[in-house]
Amino acid sequence: MYKKILVFIIILVASLSIFLKFISHNEKDFIYVVPKIKYIEVLDRNIGEYSILSPDGEKMNFEMRNFLNGKIFFNVPNGEYILEINYDNQEKYVSFIKDDNWKKIIITLQGDTFSKKQKIALNLITLTLIILNIFIYIKTNKEIKKDKILNSAFFILILKILFSFRGNFQTDFIKFLEFFISAALGFLIIFYILNNRMNKKYKKIKYLVYVLTALSFVYYTLIAINLLSPQIYTYILSTHEILLTFLRKMYQFINLRRIILLVIMLNLLINKRFTVSPYKFYYFSVIFLYLFMEFFYIAFPKFINLYSFIKLIEYMCIYWGLVFVSLKIYTPNISRVVRYLLGFTIAYITLFYFKTLLEPGIILITIFILDFYTMTFEKILFVKTEILEKSYTKLCLVQNRSEFEEELEKELKKNLKVKSVLVKIFIDEKEILEYLTSLDLCENNLFIKKENIRKENYSTGIRLAFNGNPYVGAIFIEEYEYEMDIENIKYLIGISEKVAGIANNIKLNSIYKELSFDD
Repeated sequence: MYKKILVFIIILVASLSIFLKFISHNEKDFIYVVPKIKYIEVLDRNIGEYSILSPDGEKMNFEMRNFLNGKIFFNVPNGEYILEINYDNQEKYVSFIKDDNWKKIIITLQGDTFSKKQKIALNLITLTLIILNIFIYIKTNKEIKKDKILNSAFFILILKILFSFRGNFQTDFIKFLEFFISAALGFLIIFYILNNRMNKKYKKIKYLVYVLTALSFVYYTLIAINLLSPQIYTYILSTHEILLTFLRKMYQFINLRRIILLVIMLNLLINKRFTVSPYKFYYFSVIFLYLFMEFFYIAFPKFINLYSFIKLIEYMCIYWGLVFVSLKIYTPNISRVVRYLLGFTIAYITLFYFKTLLEPGIILITIFILDFYTMTFEKILFVKTEILEKSYTKLCLVQNRSEFEEELEKELKKNLKVKSVLVKIFIDEKEILEYLTSLDLCENNLFIKKENIRKENYSTGIRLAFNGNPYVGAIFIEEYEYEMDIENIKYLIGISEKVAGIANNIKLNSIYKELSFDD
């Protein structure tokens, strides 16, 4: 079904392009000024101010309109002229001769300047972003490949990142290809969310999004066609100016990324995610970051060269967010890679802002150091859950007291580096005092001190506490000459917390059996 729709759209757009090209070939007497600045997208606005002067410097009052990231001057007869350009507080004058129906003038503007080392650093960061994205894909490709849309979107995303490399190339074909890739990625994500994440009951909301998406599609289609020929734009402007004005005004408020944000927010409201108190702050934080990136051009109007990169980061965040949420494949290893992605992104923006390698270098070094010590502390302080789960699973099948004590002792001896282990489930206070000198305890500490243990060979112990009962049972440990290491202590705490519920059930069963026997 979707393939048929796609084929129909391609045929329709191609036919429309040929038709518009044919009927607009008579459009003439205009000048199309194209600013050529590295890292500028075709839809970026207000790139410089332009005027056409006569050869003797007199300003000519030709009608001027915005067109993509440039300007079009209408009703310009053939002759000699001077183009006055004002960009970044610098003036530039270019002489030209119009001797045909229309003329395209490409103006090379400086934009942000970078040294050779800084350009290499920017491209290395871009390459690193590609590698990190591919790394996440490799780690999750078994799941992603099952979803054709997400799998296709990944390769489109990588293509978009490739356009982030800084170089001296900027042809019309590359501009058109980059525009097409960005639009394709945006539409693909919108349709994925509507079909896979949005509740089917809310048809009116889906229809609203479809209408907004359709209007965006018309605008993007017209832009794509206009990229092929400015004559088409001048024809549409003269015959359907109201439509063009409406679509252009709409784009100022609604674009593909904002439609995606709207769909995500509506989906969160439908699923009542905002009503879950612990997560409200986190959801609002993510949405705030998204809005900040979307309206970055308002906060930092001078950094127009960064807009394209910010849009790329928006799409990258949206894509991986969808993958992690939809396929439920977010793991600690992927979390580390995501931290690096954010770190290199901040480094890239910092290099743009400060124009030095020091600040982004400090950011990256700080991230590497923090990540190293985070990983170090995790290795030291967190127990491997699979070992605990295996021990816990074995004990879940145990039904009586003696078998539980015996099986838990076996597991402890297998996983702890200690001389001996004793496990006891206490039925009453009398039994507790056979092993402990007193019932005094610290509620926040499960460990039993050596001086509180009656049997002298045991150097430490840990309580099995459950549901307000501080002494369901206890584990007593005889250590070697040296104390247990952190890994052993982690395992001991973990297993005592997991099996306390099982021990409590066995204790209650034992008490019931004794009572029924007495009867």
